[in-house]
Amino acid sequence: MGFMEGIIKKFIRKSLIDARFEKIDKETKEKALKNIENPSELTKGEKDAIYKKYIEEHFDEEVEESLKKMKAGLPHSSMIPDMIYDNMQCRKFLKKFNSTENTLKRSNMLKGFFKHIGKNVFIETNFKCEYGYNISIDDDSFMNADCMILDNAEVTIGKNCWFGPRCELITAGHPIQYRERRNMNTCSIDKPIRIGNECWFGASVIVLPGVTIGNNVVVGAGSVVTKDVPSNTVVCGNPARPKKQLDPYVEDEVEE
Repeated sequence: MGFMEGIIKKFIRKSLIDARFEKIDKETKEKALKNIENPSELTKGEKDAIYKKYIEEHFDEEVEESLKKMKAGLPHSSMIPDMIYDNMQCRKFLKKFNSTENTLKRSNMLKGFFKHIGKNVFIETNFKCEYGYNISIDDDSFMNADCMILDNAEVTIGKNCWFGPRCELITAGHPIQYRERRNMNTCSIDKPIRIGNECWFGASVIVLPGVTIGNNVVVGAGSVVTKDVPSNTVVCGNPARPKKQLDPYVEDEVEE
């Protein structure tokens, strides 16, 4: 870890602890005062100091638990210092990427930024994502202007997949109950998106968390994909529904 990186991460950690303290819940207060004699005799300032100390002592433990829950697709806290730092670095990269006019140069910039980048992958500006390192795109795939991938969980895209302008792949979600959304420990739910080979997405398609799309799938413009889509299918609408069956996909087919 570099000197500046260490300073930035310490600042992020302190800011998150302060935010956790500002929204401290009843359960955390009870845990903090559990081994304190006569807590009712304490002043508000004394209690606040105990709460703050408890949060600081248990913060790293909570972060580890959040990471485990995040990887399991369970409700978790988004207060993870390393990931906030990674998002900041991602924004810096995207600013440079989106200001680069040369298409080939942009394509080469993605090597090392994505988890995997195949041959002849081209992404037009203005592209957005959360981290980059959760994204895998295989050979000969293309994304048109203004596409977005919220890669809080892994996003896997196969070979020769085409995305029209303004497509969105969203792995991040939140609980439907408002009390859970307010709770910093359960406010986020991230689920992976998996897309097969030879798929075509019309303009402004949205794919929601946890969706798996097979090979040779066409998604009509403006559709919202909320459920898995089997191979060799045309779907469209909100929510997207099957409209037509396509010729079966043949992997590694060689054209004569």
